[in-house]
Amino acid sequence: MMRKADYILKSSRIYKGTGRKLIDGFVAVKGEKIMFAGPFDQMEGFTGPETKVMDFGDKVIMPGMHDAHIHLYMSGLYSSPLVHASFTDTSEQQCVDGLRELAERIPEDRWLIGAGWYHPLWENPVLPSKKSLDAVYPNRPVCMVSGDGHTMWINTKGMEVLGIDRDTQAPPGGTIDKDENGELTGIFHESAASCLSSKVYCFTQEEEDQCYKELISNLNKFGITSVCDVSMMAVPGADFVRDDIYSRLLDKGELNVRVHMYPTMTDEMTRPMEMRDQYRSPMLKCTGVKHFFDGVSSCHTAYLKEPYANAYYEGDCGKLSTNPDDMRRLVLKAVENDLSMRVHTIGDQAIHLMLDYLEEAEMVYGKKPYLQHTLEHLENLQYEDIARLSKLNVVASVQPPHLMIDPNGIERDLGQDRIQLMWPFRRFLDAGVTLAFGTDSPVVEINPFNGLYNAVTRRSAFDGKPDGGWIPAERINVYEAVSAYTYGSACAANSADEIGTLSPGKFADICVLDHNIFEGEPEVILDTKNVFTMVNGRIVYEG
Repeated sequence: MMRKADYILKSSRIYKGTGRKLIDGFVAVKGEKIMFAGPFDQMEGFTGPETKVMDFGDKVIMPGMHDAHIHLYMSGLYSSPLVHASFTDTSEQQCVDGLRELAERIPEDRWLIGAGWYHPLWENPVLPSKKSLDAVYPNRPVCMVSGDGHTMWINTKGMEVLGIDRDTQAPPGGTIDKDENGELTGIFHESAASCLSSKVYCFTQEEEDQCYKELISNLNKFGITSVCDVSMMAVPGADFVRDDIYSRLLDKGELNVRVHMYPTMTDEMTRPMEMRDQYRSPMLKCTGVKHFFDGVSSCHTAYLKEPYANAYYEGDCGKLSTNPDDMRRLVLKAVENDLSMRVHTIGDQAIHLMLDYLEEAEMVYGKKPYLQHTLEHLENLQYEDIARLSKLNVVASVQPPHLMIDPNGIERDLGQDRIQLMWPFRRFLDAGVTLAFGTDSPVVEINPFNGLYNAVTRRSAFDGKPDGGWIPAERINVYEAVSAYTYGSACAANSADEIGTLSPGKFADICVLDHNIFEGEPEVILDTKNVFTMVNGRIVYEG
């Protein structure tokens, strides 16, 4: 006798997560799992007196969306009253002025924290300095985090609190800016910034837990049912993958998003190995490790094969944040110990070297199909490396909104020839590379519909520019984009056998969209809202 479903979700438009068609039918859910997804003629066998039938008409039922690259701690803070976050300021002074309301609310002995500044888009596109902060806040510590999270701007009082002076040396992979007189400017790049974070972000357990709960609620509102929380910083003890917070929420039944954790990979592997063994709940797992190999193009810290088109100095190819020999050793060590690697690689030569190391690891230890390595961001590539990604089964974990942050700046940095291989989504798919989509929140907001629109049109979700799309040859269709945000992200999390498609036996992670984004003009994507979210067979959002 067939077991009856707890829920039947009906719609004339169901997308299972792969392929290029919608079906008219239903999805049956029992407990945490999907029992069936298919045509109506089989619905009677799954329907019993206790079954709740929900008819969504012509709304789209699809797998829950999965943000494959997010930083939960920072995302929660930036959307909370504890931090002033603004990504639209057009000048250094506007950033400083924006702190006023927060400064009036929090005690003077606590850090005043701002976030989101991005100097390449300012009216005067030069790095800020401590002077503007000191003029307004001479007696309280202030820290301003850049929009890409790779640079900190700190006032004099803040540096005093941190014990930093002109003789302080930057750690490997970082730089501390000084003026022509050798005085600190207040700007800290890469690891020099990240090593300070744990000293700046000091909040109570109650404050942190509330930030997570509110962010998770917002994720559910957007139809997001899973995330990959990846290390924010390659510094032991400061990756901000907060398993303690997740564990508390899980114990209270308040973890309403499926979490795959990726702490920092270091030579000392106790933490990731213990996390892998400790967290085995379907809702909370440690599925690998994360590391950083280079920086970002906007500050010329992404590592290139050939110099930047607007080189700061002769031979300016950027820089690696981790010594190549050290990275090679870490990759081999991770694979030897059955840990999947996720590595921040933005510049083409950083990507090329990482593929060399992953290729070597496969030669040394053989194919390990239970591991799933991914490269993160992959902004510009060497042509031959696209095929290598496919051959090595390395997932390209990319964030479509990134390509619209500053395309003019990218063109200045790399020149017209190299930008043709910037975020090459179409070439990835044509070469058989698995695409996984995410946001890199808080670098951009968690709204997945903006990313889908970016990938399909190669235009900004805010002004529709540029006309015809930026590098339009790399556009993909809506089916492919949605699959990257569901099935592809599940692959990146090494969980495609559990989530990512509406398939019998997989967990019931489902969302429902009020518009059919698969047909008509792409602008319908931006008008679409999620109206229902189910995680692990439980309804967590209805709107």
